[in-house]
Amino acid sequence: MSTSRRIPVIVLGIGNIGRAFLTQLTRARSTLSTRYGVDLVPVILADVGGAIINPAGLSDSVLEAAVSAQINWQSLAGQPNAQPDLTGLDLIRYAAEHGIEHAVVVDVTASEGMTPALLQALQQGYGVVLANKRPLAGPWANAQTFFHHTRVRFEATVGAGLPVNTTLRYLVDTGDVVHRIQGALSGTLGYLCSSLEDGEIFSSIVNTARAKGYTEPDPREDLSGIDVARKALIMARLAGWELDMDALRVDPLYPDAMRDLSVDEFMAQLPQLDSDFAAYMGATSGVPRYMAEIDANGGTVSLKMVSQQLAAQLRGTVNQVTFWTKRYTDLPLSLLGPGAGMEVTAAAVLQDCLSLAQTTN
Repeated sequence: MSTSRRIPVIVLGIGNIGRAFLTQLTRARSTLSTRYGVDLVPVILADVGGAIINPAGLSDSVLEAAVSAQINWQSLAGQPNAQPDLTGLDLIRYAAEHGIEHAVVVDVTASEGMTPALLQALQQGYGVVLANKRPLAGPWANAQTFFHHTRVRFEATVGAGLPVNTTLRYLVDTGDVVHRIQGALSGTLGYLCSSLEDGEIFSSIVNTARAKGYTEPDPREDLSGIDVARKALIMARLAGWELDMDALRVDPLYPDAMRDLSVDEFMAQLPQLDSDFAAYMGATSGVPRYMAEIDANGGTVSLKMVSQQLAAQLRGTVNQVTFWTKRYTDLPLSLLGPGAGMEVTAAAVLQDCLSLAQTTN
């Protein structure tokens, strides 16, 4: 009877996606061990408040307690034997010093400043799985290692559960040449645009979306378009275009004068934009959708009027990505499906972990 290969897993970030990932991993471990001979064993969990560590492996009861604490908005610092005030870089160094080998480091934060820890992980011989888009969308001089290294995976960064990055890698790796990419890449903005199409008032849509948890607590995180821009830049770089963010024109759905307001002030002033959006809808033919369009020279991320046929596909939180390539010219290659949700995003992270584990000697 064969023995499963033990792969330590270091999880940085225990928010919505991190919790879903741990739950899925706990449920799937037996199946992955039987089917693939791989045992993915969490050894470190960390959030901004602290970390729980056991090089021998964290038990299912410890994982369940950590998930429960996070659901109740409690930091890991309050868990038994937790260690506070450790950065991601500290944790990678700790793992190396305590003999943790062949680990997979999972970054499910949304944090700036993770690049040093992730580069240290690669230097240590660990694999890296990213749901965090920021290290991939930073300056190319810093980000290029993640695109070129064979021990890095980041399917969850674009399209949640859609195989966008896998498809793009397949095209490039098999010698196709990508000419242009277009996508609707935000479930939140898809919901907003569908509601505008239905005649609802802009400020009311944003208030409703915020109340339902569709937006970040500060809706400008979504309305700025920067999250869509990061996704577009990741695809561009996978396509072989070594672009930086300044190659994209990103049009937010609010004026620059509202950028530095407090959240409460911003929400109070939102109705001032209602007449502008009503005028835009009345003066322009087509249906509104927030789209990214990019090629080797750069691109745009903005609100556009699209055809009724395309808009019908992009109702609600649906994401869509279309590739025009040397092979797919007259009829482009398109992916369509749910582009949001912590369960599908976490599943993409888990699949990336399995992919790395299967290539570990």
